Amino acid sequence: MTVLSKRTKLLLLAASVLGLAIIGLANYTGACRLRTVTYDGENLANWPEKFEALESSPLFHQPLDSLAQILLARPQVFKVDMTWSLPHTLEITTNRFTPVCFVLDSRSNRMMGVDRTGRIVSLNGSKLDWENPVLVNVKVERLFERCSDVRVAMVADRLPGIRDKYRDLYRLIEEIDFGDDGCLSLKISGLPYRLKVRAALMADDIDRFVKFVTEYGPDLSETRIVDLRFENMVICDGGKG
Repeated sequence: MTVLSKRTKLLLLAASVLGLAIIGLANYTGACRLRTVTYDGENLANWPEKFEALESSPLFHQPLDSLAQILLARPQVFKVDMTWSLPHTLEITTNRFTPVCFVLDSRSNRMMGVDRTGRIVSLNGSKLDWENPVLVNVKVERLFERCSDVRVAMVADRLPGIRDKYRDLYRLIEEIDFGDDGCLSLKISGLPYRLKVRAALMADDIDRFVKFVTEYGPDLSETRIVDLRFENMVICDGGKG
């Protein structure tokens, strides 16, 4: 049985008193009452009229779940984030997605982001990591919709795991080509050949490639394609690919 020292008991008592004081201050005074609301970075002067669900009451009593449901019912709102900025401000941000890779629209040549679910997202306002690869020969749907090619979502979901396991190799993946319905083609910076992999088993195929190169040290200087789509087999094609 652990016996607390007198000093520890006093510290715990002081922490409890302080916590109760903060709760009382927030609930029964105007110290932490909602006064300012920002929406996607814009300060809303008329927030009581715009968001009827909100009240001029303590921040912690605001019906945020109800407000989120109201916002998500809007046609162009797909994600809602709400954060407090003490003592008086509620910050509302919509459609803030984190891209795990980029996509070059095959029709417009416009660069956009792709989140882990395969959703097309805007790059505006995002902290971009240019070590992520670019998906090419992909038909992009409307902003915030998922690509019709289901392989995009498969790849986007697997990329973070590949990055964690093979960080140096991941940084060298310049593009992932979706032009062939039967496979994906990976362009690796500094290598004369491309890798053919399966979307659903992309991580497994890359595992096999790393094992093949590190354990056997093959001469691939004349190789154009390393085909990794077959279990227990690596096919090196020296043709034009």
